[in-house]
Amino acid sequence: MNPQKLFALTAKEQSLYQIQPDNYPKYDWAAANEEYEIPPFIPQTFMRFWYNTEDTSYSTHWHDAQEIIVPLEGVYTVTVQGITFHLEPGDILLVPPGSLHSLEAPDCGARFIFLLELGTFCQLTDFFQTQALLTKPVCINADTYPEIYEQEIRLIMQVAGYYWGNTASRQLWIYSCMMAFYACYTDFCIHANRPDFSGSEDISPDDCSQRIYMLLSYLQQHYAESISLEAAASKVGLSKFYFSKIFKQHTGQTFYDYLCFLRIQASVDLLKNTSASISEIAASCGFATLSSFNRIFRKYQKCTPTECRNLYQRRK
Repeated sequence: MNPQKLFALTAKEQSLYQIQPDNYPKYDWAAANEEYEIPPFIPQTFMRFWYNTEDTSYSTHWHDAQEIIVPLEGVYTVTVQGITFHLEPGDILLVPPGSLHSLEAPDCGARFIFLLELGTFCQLTDFFQTQALLTKPVCINADTYPEIYEQEIRLIMQVAGYYWGNTASRQLWIYSCMMAFYACYTDFCIHANRPDFSGSEDISPDDCSQRIYMLLSYLQQHYAESISLEAAASKVGLSKFYFSKIFKQHTGQTFYDYLCFLRIQASVDLLKNTSASISEIAASCGFATLSSFNRIFRKYQKCTPTECRNLYQRRK
């Protein structure tokens, strides 16, 4: 397999992709270079894609949409949640929604930038596991994910083709490709290199997956309650040790980290859309003390709850 062939654009595509389809307004990147960014989604959709060849860099900022960065020419340096990635052509970087990130462009290059609101996907219960796996930046390339890279980059290129194409069902095809993209990544993370716990529990791997899936659905509604690791393991009928291993396999993080993620996610929404005090928000999202809320919030969002609210209100 020659990876370069998978993402190479024809001269016609290079020319076409620099123009937003259906005369969608050109985005003023220089004016939008603020800390909190409200993506200029296409009317009646929750997406916006760009093919950029200019050498524009972006200082640290964040937004609610999932960002997917795919260099096509040149090496791009992207920092997400304090982690720096040097992206080679063909790399696919998934930037978690709400994450502080910056991008340094080379003097000469080209890249795709996809912004996609995940709200539509999050309405599907099957997406709970995917959402958990997307809380940290992910770089997919031929070295990190050789088993699925070809399929994933082909899907990205199909998405670009549909976005700049003229089919009447453009949005449906884009969503179908992204569904396949996320499903491929999720299934690989869950099933690849499955740890061998034979003899530790009298339960099949598929049954384990179903139990974790049901627990994730439960946590979406009950994250603010006091739920210990032992209680969660008991709820799905597994020992604490076995549950901890299986939960991390399915979500990419520990049970407590995932529970904190759900609580912080809910608190960000309240900070943005209500006038409730910081202490009220902390209590309603399941934090026992204000100090623990501030500490965990800063760990996940790289800013304080007050700074988060101010960033959003200033841009709004």
